[in-house]
Amino acid sequence: MIKLNSFFKSFGPKQVLRSLDLEVKDGEIVTLVGNNGSGKTTLLRSINTLDKPDDYDVAEIDGYDLRSFPDEIRSRIGYLPHNPAFYPELTGFENLRFWLELNSIRDAESRARKFLAKAGLISFSDDLSGNYSRGMVQRLGFAMAISHTPTTLLLDEPFTGLDSDGIAIIEKLLTKLRDENCSILLVSHESPSYSDRTVELDRGGIS
Repeated sequence: MIKLNSFFKSFGPKQVLRSLDLEVKDGEIVTLVGNNGSGKTTLLRSINTLDKPDDYDVAEIDGYDLRSFPDEIRSRIGYLPHNPAFYPELTGFENLRFWLELNSIRDAESRARKFLAKAGLISFSDDLSGNYSRGMVQRLGFAMAISHTPTTLLLDEPFTGLDSDGIAIIEKLLTKLRDENCSILLVSHESPSYSDRTVELDRGGIS
């Protein structure tokens, strides 16, 4: 579960998020929409502890406070940035296995194969990621985001570069994760039909 109350974030004199309130329940998909520059990516990065908020009354993931338990929160969150980056000289499998090992996830080799298969990339797992198409990079990023079985998933424009088959794969995984009680916050220009709610980020707050 994500719970934010009176959440503030600024960059220098520019206040990006102001007195923002947001809740994403367990087993819920919430789509976040908003104009370019409205702060959607900043919000995801702040929840994921990559950016530090200025102030808040409540900021919790599964009841853990953002400032007090950053390591615990990062272990519970799967994050797909808008432009996922990988080592181009490594294969898809090597990139994912390396990330799992770096984060001390057990059975890194078998988990890497398992989640590459889930993302429809098992046939390309031994190809260099530098040769992947944009859509394949996106699917590799999604595989990485879910490979440690997070309780909360943050997705920044997850359908970028995907063809219809890729979209179908991601949508199937998203609905399955929701059924498994994962909390999902999804940034998109349009709200998919399976989203439980759509909220808009405007002038630093949620409407």
